[in-house]
Amino acid sequence: MQFNGETALVTGGASGIGKEIVTQLLERDIRVAVLDIDAETGDLTRRDLEAKYGADRLSWTVGTVELEKDVDQAFAAAENKFGAVQMLVNDAGTAALSLIVDTSVEQWDKIVNTCLKGTFLCSRAFAQRLIAKDLPGAIVNISSLNAVAATDGLGHYCAAKAGINQFTQVCAGEFGRYGIRANAIGPGTTRTPLGEGFTVGQMGQEFLDRVLVGPEVRHQEASDIADVALFLLSDAAQRVTGHFIPVDGGQHVRGLHSYWDVAKAQGLV
Repeated sequence: MQFNGETALVTGGASGIGKEIVTQLLERDIRVAVLDIDAETGDLTRRDLEAKYGADRLSWTVGTVELEKDVDQAFAAAENKFGAVQMLVNDAGTAALSLIVDTSVEQWDKIVNTCLKGTFLCSRAFAQRLIAKDLPGAIVNISSLNAVAATDGLGHYCAAKAGINQFTQVCAGEFGRYGIRANAIGPGTTRTPLGEGFTVGQMGQEFLDRVLVGPEVRHQEASDIADVALFLLSDAAQRVTGHFIPVDGGQHVRGLHSYWDVAKAQGLV
């Protein structure tokens, strides 16, 4: 695959889907800037990637996508080291199980600000810089199947991810005239540190029962999501914008179930 530029910025790149996307970009000789709030995990990931791909290929900023100053710092670090950032992956996110009546304002703000506000702040900073330089670019937002499936205990997360989908379409409309594309991916149950509890026990089996792709019925791996993200960032997808693409083995066809009772029985709540 060919890419619009030589530099990408990935939020939440210290672990899970974000780490896999960073790795696959580095494998294709793309220079990568990372913004992640987890200093300890991030340091381990950074050192591992630098040992394999070289420190000159990575820019690493510890900070949160919730704060404009941290976002600006990550872009500034990337531009100072590599030049213009022409690919953006908004992967940073967090989740928790909580019924609406039990959800605190602090918990709501944390999840919505990380998932949705962070996507806005990074996308705005990205587009502002490219438009000023008259350069094309591509945005990939990591959404979720919960963007289209209402699920007990995930009111904050569902709202944030649904917001990402609609925001992605508005970005596609506003930025398209400048040659900037925007798409979103909706992972199904994926083996990552954040989603681990949803892939085991009765919970995991109920999700597997909704997978349509065989003969190997399995949960998604981070690499499955990264494969599609790289396609959307590449020139192979130059006519693709404004889309929400589930990467879930077909789980969305049968619809996500309300798994609150199972989660409670399994000790996830």
